[in-house]
Amino acid sequence: MNEFDVIRRLSGRLPAPPPEVVVPIGDDCAVLRLGGAGDRLWVAAADMLVSGRHFKESWSSPEDVGYKAVAVNVSDVAAMGGRPRFVLASGGAPDPGTTLRCMEGVAKACEEFGVYPIGGDTTGAAALTVDVAILGELEAEPMLRSGAHPGDLLAVTGELGASTAGLLALEDGDAGPERLIRGHLRPKPRVALGLLAARLGVRAAIDLSDGLASDVRHVCEASGVGCRVDLEQLPVADDTRESAVSKGRDPKVLAATGGEDYELLLAAPEGLLRTLATESDVPTTVVGEVTAEREVVFLRGGVSVENLSGWDHFAAP
Repeated sequence: MNEFDVIRRLSGRLPAPPPEVVVPIGDDCAVLRLGGAGDRLWVAAADMLVSGRHFKESWSSPEDVGYKAVAVNVSDVAAMGGRPRFVLASGGAPDPGTTLRCMEGVAKACEEFGVYPIGGDTTGAAALTVDVAILGELEAEPMLRSGAHPGDLLAVTGELGASTAGLLALEDGDAGPERLIRGHLRPKPRVALGLLAARLGVRAAIDLSDGLASDVRHVCEASGVGCRVDLEQLPVADDTRESAVSKGRDPKVLAATGGEDYELLLAAPEGLLRTLATESDVPTTVVGEVTAEREVVFLRGGVSVENLSGWDHFAAP
């Protein structure tokens, strides 16, 4: 089983959701209506980082781990078009000093992203682990994985592959690509762009945490559609390309399969994406289109590329 098999099995055992649950398990966040029919919608999510699975303590400081744990949750809220508001953070480590340093990273990220920590828990643990739950507030209708329609274009924000290039450098002990390493350790979620996209009427999005090759499949599956993605259109920065080549990796494949970029993948009509590009200072790049056929196709030079996939949370580290 992979992560999504586990989620499907657990979801199948749940009773029908109460009326306050507008969108249940299965998206970047759940959507809740709290207080009554006329009240604003909220989104909720949680993510965990575990030593040896998501990071190595030899190259990721406790402060980096705490910071990133908040950032990845903020990115989930951004993917729904929400504004992050509150977090609960729990962490454990072999000693209280490491736990404190991790929570200082949590506090730093909360300050930077405008999120208020309202509690959590700390404990001793065999290895550094941190879990963050987040609440965000929606200011427009949520962007959902199920909102893509045939004829929509697929666009990504910013650049792809940089985080994985930074990870490869860390694993090799290469301190050269400092920007890439920093981006991997302390990602910057696209909150402002997510808010703008939802306000303009984009209805389908996901954050690129597991890698484009996996995350675009989640959108297609939830929406009951397929897509075509052109690998040549994926935005890859020069330093990412150079770093990937130096490691013997194909930059475009790295961009498609590498996770943890925490950019947004959007599906929307061409005119809406054009307006978004005009009103945002974050670059958006059209990389493909949504199709009626329920098949996900990656193309390069017009030729189909097979066996592309992203991060598997239960694969051997």
